[in-house]
Amino acid sequence: MIGRGARRDAQILQAVGWKIVQFVDLLSHPEMASDPAQKGAHGIAELGAGYSEYAGHRGLHLEVSTRHLRAPLQTQRNFGLRRTVRNAIIPSKVARRAQNAAFHTFGSAMAQLVLHLTGPFRAENGGVVLNGLSRRAEGLLAYLSCQPGMRAERGAIADLLWSDRGEAQARASLRQELSVLRKTLGDVIAADRQRVWLDPDGVACPKGQGDFLQGFDLPSEAFEAWLRAMRQREIPALVRPEKAAKGERPSLAVLRFEEIGASAPDMFAIGIVEEITGALSRCRDFDVIARQSVFMLHLTPTALPDIARKLGAQYLLEGSVQRAGDRVRISVQLVNGEDGHTRWAERFDDRLDDLFELQDRIATHVAGQLSPNLRAAEILRARRQPPEVRSAYDLLLTALPHFWVHDPDENRRALALLDQAIARDPDAAHALAMKSWCHAQECCYLWSLTPERARAASRAAFERALPLARDHSATITALSATAALSLRDFATSEDLARRALDLDPNNAWGWLRLGWVAVYRGRQEEALGHFDRAEDLSPLDPFLFNIDFGRSAAKRALGRLNEALEHIEKGMRAAPKAHWAYRMLFGTLWLMGERDRAIDAGHKWLAAHPGLSTEILLGGLPSWKHDPEYLDVLRNYKALLTE
Repeated sequence: MIGRGARRDAQILQAVGWKIVQFVDLLSHPEMASDPAQKGAHGIAELGAGYSEYAGHRGLHLEVSTRHLRAPLQTQRNFGLRRTVRNAIIPSKVARRAQNAAFHTFGSAMAQLVLHLTGPFRAENGGVVLNGLSRRAEGLLAYLSCQPGMRAERGAIADLLWSDRGEAQARASLRQELSVLRKTLGDVIAADRQRVWLDPDGVACPKGQGDFLQGFDLPSEAFEAWLRAMRQREIPALVRPEKAAKGERPSLAVLRFEEIGASAPDMFAIGIVEEITGALSRCRDFDVIARQSVFMLHLTPTALPDIARKLGAQYLLEGSVQRAGDRVRISVQLVNGEDGHTRWAERFDDRLDDLFELQDRIATHVAGQLSPNLRAAEILRARRQPPEVRSAYDLLLTALPHFWVHDPDENRRALALLDQAIARDPDAAHALAMKSWCHAQECCYLWSLTPERARAASRAAFERALPLARDHSATITALSATAALSLRDFATSEDLARRALDLDPNNAWGWLRLGWVAVYRGRQEEALGHFDRAEDLSPLDPFLFNIDFGRSAAKRALGRLNEALEHIEKGMRAAPKAHWAYRMLFGTLWLMGERDRAIDAGHKWLAAHPGLSTEILLGGLPSWKHDPEYLDVLRNYKALLTE
């Protein structure tokens, strides 16, 4: 059953949403066209009425004032709300949902910060032109607004804007500039120790006439180089191309979800779309188009391929929301923007126990399952390209199905494709990281009779990729795998896995690698939780077999040998070419006392690894201490198999 408080929250969300709909109708009324200030005042009053309905349930006094309306349609963050709390506080998510719904409606007209990047640079905050910004502050805002998710690494920004200074001095200058910008812009700009970002919901970059940052100069070679590069191409955040250039990571637009059977307009579906878009924006494998751009196209009926073309999106995510009592069903489908064909569809059933937790759960499931399906669609597209015209990105994609088979011949094919990708783009961080992971597999799975050579190749690619990885979660995940499998550095592996998940909590491979490193470090119960999380996010993942292998390793170390055996056998059925796993089967069966079956598995293992010796075995395996009995079985495999 729905909790009493949750039901009230849902009802008030509906009330606030209806007030916003009234606000929209009011603004479009012919009699209001001549007085935009009156529009703003009436609209805020409508929104205030919605908030007040919530306040009446919570014992709050809340009034809405228009005294801050210095310009029509003032930003949603400056509605002038004054609250005096008596017994409780309005949940911040309620206010945020209503404010974001208003932003969806009015797009850049409601943005707190408006950046004009075509023609001479101009910034407006709440309708007021900002004339006091330093040149570097303007450059910082321009740079951030053109980055995926409007965020970038601190180090990259410092190098870009102060390339003529030392690292420490450049970072100090960046801290000072950020302090000034925060005082000017408030929470539209934020930062932590690693990154700086703009709030995409509070920033708009309208298209204008003229060149990109016309007449803009800054005494920094790195910034000037970036500026030249930007002027030589169309900027996706400003001018959506009719069709995105092939060989670049894809772009995705999340369309408004249809609400089936709703008795009155409310914000539930908008909230779902908002959370899904936010979750997807954290994945750096594709670009997510801003919600306000998508909303403007929703105002008139348009065919899906036309929507994709206008937004410059290769893929569209559409869906519907249907509620019945305390149950809710969310249906989503990934559509190819070019032809409108469905590439993936899924349905999620849940209970309306807590509105916001439900939205978060749905967003997490959609983001986790969308990413591997979008990757599969991109692999299919890349394979259709003639080999001679494939970009570095295309070559990386075509390498992945060879990589995850866990077969030495397929691994070599993956390496050949990755080498081609790196030849096309020597700074392709993801390709370099995947190359390091492939060499790490040669080492760990004993596909090389010279594990030290494989380890050296893995380390070389790792060291090239690491400084280029920046905030790309998939790249950092690959480096985490390398650190554990070949570099034998479990602490670094864990740090990298956690960093990857900080960037994208819905990265199933990130949870997989965190599970394995927890196994290596002796935290088996924790590892099992991470493996469960990985499968929950991506239940049809091509690496699902490796999740089962990880579970087997954890349960073997816990002494739950029967369960460990089940997971090995399940994983080997899913990955029939992963012959290296016969060593896990051999060791587990031996520990169970199943000597005949163990010897049979051991001979199959050796047949897949001709030339294997104890020296090669110990030279290739990760150096762990969590399961000494199992390691003793492997170390003594020759004697045991000749008994």
